[in-house]
Formats: sequence, C-alpha cells, structure tokens
Amino acid sequence: MLDSAVWQADLLELFGGTFAFAAVGPRTQDDWRRDVQAVMMLKAKDPRGWNALIVPPPSSATAMTDEKPFADLRLEEFDRLLYPVEKHSATQLLVALQGEFYQSANIPDFAHREERLIACADEILSRFGRDARCYTNAAEARDNPNADLMNPETEWNCLSEFTTDCGLVVVSDAEVGVFWAFFED
Repeated sequence: MLDSAVWQADLLELFGGTFAFAAVGPRTQDDWRRDVQAVMMLKAKDPRGWNALIVPPPSSATAMTDEKPFADLRLEEFDRLLYPVEKHSATQLLVALQGEFYQSANIPDFAHREERLIACADEILSRFGRDARCYTNAAEARDNPNADLMNPETEWNCLSEFTTDCGLVVVSDAEVGVFWAFFED
C-alpha cells in the first residue's frame, strides 16, 4: 500500500543520486496545465503532505539561479512541448530517467535492479489512479503514445534552461505530478 514512507523510498530508489525533480500538487484549476505550472514553479504543496525530491544541477550562466529548475513556460507551450503517453510507456520512462541520457541501459547494475525499479515506478503511478493521463517531452512519443521509453533514441523538448531535460507529467482529477531529470554539461 502506498503511503508516505513507501513514496519516499520509491522516489529515492528511482531518482536518488541524479539531478531530478519529483513533486506533486493539487488539482485546483479546470486547466491541468495551470496546476502543473504551479508545481514546476514550486508554488504548490503536496496535498497529502508527502515529500518532494528536488535536486537541480548546479546553476550555470544560462540556468536559473534559484531552486526552480524549470523555465517560466506559458500554458500554450505545454501543448507544443508535451505528448500524451500510455501508462506502460510512462512506467518505462520513470525508470529510464535515472540513467545517463535517460537510458535504462546506462543505469548501474540495471539487470539486477530492473524488477525493483519497475515496481517503484508502478507504485508512484498508482497514486494517481487508473484514469490518470500522462505526458512526456520525449519526442519519440510525439506520434506513438505507446513508444518504448526504456531506452529511447530520441530528442527532448527542453522545459528547463539546462542542457537537456526529460520527464513525465501525470494528471488525475485530484492531483498532478511532475517527475523530471536534468543534465548540464
């Protein structure tokens, strides 16, 4: 059963040791993009009071200097930058975000950890229910919501001011989740 302790353990298993952002906020607007924007700008609190994990790369000359790793996006930019993705692909992506260049093949000891990482991703997504909608900035999903995102050979629409970023937005009737990883060279 997913509770605060399991949530925290799953976040650390999936994102610990990486430059990552994993946070949830409430659905308060008719337009889910406003709620996602609030989470990205750190203007929303987890409605359950559970912990977030926010570890952006060190600031560079072009990156934001505060703790908010995302660019200040207009709502219509979400429509251009994010693509719908099905749950199986969303699960794969949550796992792959840990690997260098968002590839599960680049996760240390992946063969021995794969089952556990997938279980963590499934538990995290279970918070949002079966009817949740998922979106990613991985271009591979542009034309295929069932894309294999375990080792995507793709480009990413950057939502931050870092060199590269990739992630997943999850939207339910009650909550929105933002799960992201960053790379800065």
